[in-house]
Amino acid sequence: MTDMEKTQESSQNQPHERTVDSKALFGDEREITISHREDLYRLSITKLGKLILTK
Repeated sequence: MTDMEKTQESSQNQPHERTVDSKALFGDEREITISHREDLYRLSITKLGKLILTK
């Protein structure tokens, strides 16, 4: 089973979880700002393709 299949299977077991593809969030950018309540967070893609969320 591939990692993608495991992810899909896992998300199917959790009916209230919503999956958003990172390409839909980032487009051609490597960093976005997320507003949550009254705080701003930065979500970045590293050189190795990992995601980092910072406040």
